[in-house]
Amino acid sequence: MAFGGGRSAARRGKRKSARWARKLAAGLAAVGLAGLAGLAGGDARAQMSGKAFTILVITDLSTVYSDTSGKGSVDAVKMAIADFGGNVNGVPIKMIVLDNKLDVGITVNKTRQLIETQGVNMITDVTGSAAAIEVAKLAKKYKVTTTFVSPGTTALTNEFCTKYAWHYAWDTYALANLAATKVTKLGAKRWYFITADYAFGHSLLDQFRRAATAAGGTVVGNDMVPFPNDDFSSFLLKAQAAKADAIGVLESGQDLRNAVKQAGEFGLMNGSVRIVPGQMNLTDVAALGISAWSGAILADPWYWNYDTRTRDWTVRFRKAYGFTPGSLHAGNYSAVMQVLGTVKKIGSDDPDKIAAALEGSSFDDFFSRNATFRKADHIVVRDVYLEQVKQASEVKTPDDVFTVLATVSGKDAFMPASESTCKHDW
Repeated sequence: MAFGGGRSAARRGKRKSARWARKLAAGLAAVGLAGLAGLAGGDARAQMSGKAFTILVITDLSTVYSDTSGKGSVDAVKMAIADFGGNVNGVPIKMIVLDNKLDVGITVNKTRQLIETQGVNMITDVTGSAAAIEVAKLAKKYKVTTTFVSPGTTALTNEFCTKYAWHYAWDTYALANLAATKVTKLGAKRWYFITADYAFGHSLLDQFRRAATAAGGTVVGNDMVPFPNDDFSSFLLKAQAAKADAIGVLESGQDLRNAVKQAGEFGLMNGSVRIVPGQMNLTDVAALGISAWSGAILADPWYWNYDTRTRDWTVRFRKAYGFTPGSLHAGNYSAVMQVLGTVKKIGSDDPDKIAAALEGSSFDDFFSRNATFRKADHIVVRDVYLEQVKQASEVKTPDDVFTVLATVSGKDAFMPASESTCKHDW
């Protein structure tokens, strides 16, 4: 009896020990899996270089482009961050704003300082072509993912192209290609240009001249105008004396408005001469009134009333910030969302990995239709719109001022990759 009881006790002890062993093994396995999961999570977090993903918005908050980009660009980035959820790959998304006042020195010195002290992961907007060229150099040196939304110079995808920067919304080639070709084919054969004397204007002049002559036009004169400028009277009178059919006012922002306002005062907006703006925004119409612009033909990267997607996004923006966004505002939202989406997809903010993921990829959103991040020169090739300013009698709401005449595909609007001088050596 005692022996049997001993064997039973032993068996019970063995079974108990086996159960404990199994529990211990299961526990160790769980700990091991948890440890591996924690390690994997740590690795994922380690792909993020800092405690935040920091976006630097370089824009003009206080001079001639303050409403075409400026606060609206800042608001758009703020909205994109909120829509993305405020964090990416486990770290918060942080925004820093630099008012560059279109000053190249301020732009370079402050941008370098912020990159070195704030761990900047992305730069966007960058108002002013001359400033943008210098930022492209900094993006290359410090390896910062950059989306140029406001500047237009083709130098950004030619001699100053870099692995880390993308010309995102538009360039002077596309805008000139559409507007100059259309106006020339409508019968305005004799062109006179009034050109902003800095990188943006020089680039725009080259492209307008090329497109106009290719369409059968001739250039009868050009004046390089100091920037900024508030008196265009002498240049307008010279264009009138040259019997120009079309005056290309290759300006933007307040300078463009000054020139168009004075053209109206000289009777040049009565239809006898076509005034063709270099780069025009919704805010320009609001500033001078619809009558000052009626009939003007322009190329535009985006228009809020194009379709349901553009209108739906505009409703949300207008509700949040109290005004209707222009194309540059929408472009900054789109650029930030595309980069953040890529960072999330690849699980890293490594700029080399971001560039590799973007190159050759295609997308379609409320801002960019049929878009591709072109590998050859880092321009975003996308649909662009040919528009005309409505007559006052056609305007139903104060901000619905453009009629879209045509949607032009990116391959027909932008410079062919074969013509780019970008040395894609990365």
